[in-house]
Amino acid sequence: GSDVQGRDMFSRVMEGSRISLTIGLVGVALSVVLGAILGTASGYLGGLIDDLVQRFIEIIQSMPTLPLWAAIAAALPPTMPVPQRYLLITIILSFVSWTGLARQVRGKVMAYANLDYIAAARLAGSSHMRIILAHMLPNASSHIIVVSTLAVPGSILGETALSFLGLGVQPPTPSWGTMLSGGRIHLLDAPHLTVVPGLAMAAVVLGFNFLG
Repeated sequence: GSDVQGRDMFSRVMEGSRISLTIGLVGVALSVVLGAILGTASGYLGGLIDDLVQRFIEIIQSMPTLPLWAAIAAALPPTMPVPQRYLLITIILSFVSWTGLARQVRGKVMAYANLDYIAAARLAGSSHMRIILAHMLPNASSHIIVVSTLAVPGSILGETALSFLGLGVQPPTPSWGTMLSGGRIHLLDAPHLTVVPGLAMAAVVLGFNFLG
């Protein structure tokens, strides 16, 4: 079918998937890089660095996620060009999601630090960077992949929630959130305006959860 302005719904859902999926995947990629670096540094170096990183993580995790996202997104000017807003929304979504991965990587690295092959690498004269990149991160890669796969649905839902509230991608740029927001006033007379993008979002979220 078509929307209230005669635009094809299938084409808009496909175009909206480019926005929502890209924001989700890029946001998770940024959070994986940040979480892996800080988590590895925290677990391997320990001491003061570990304390500072963990206290910073606790401060971020103590804040409610959606209100924090909404507050940061609301600070963006409404007249901001779409590419810049798109990039900043991606950064906003990755700002919170890296903390869980960082703590899990920290735990993995602390467990690896006491293993024999790490001690052998130290005795062989390997630098800290080589031990981290050649031994610790490859062993933790399977765990990082699983965690990042399960984080994609949360990032997609975060973008959808922000766009639904009018704080994310702005119309007429299509995303699943803007389509759901625009169709909610026609829920009774034209339910396909919300059902179609809602089903697309549900299928993608369930698919990533199944892969994880």
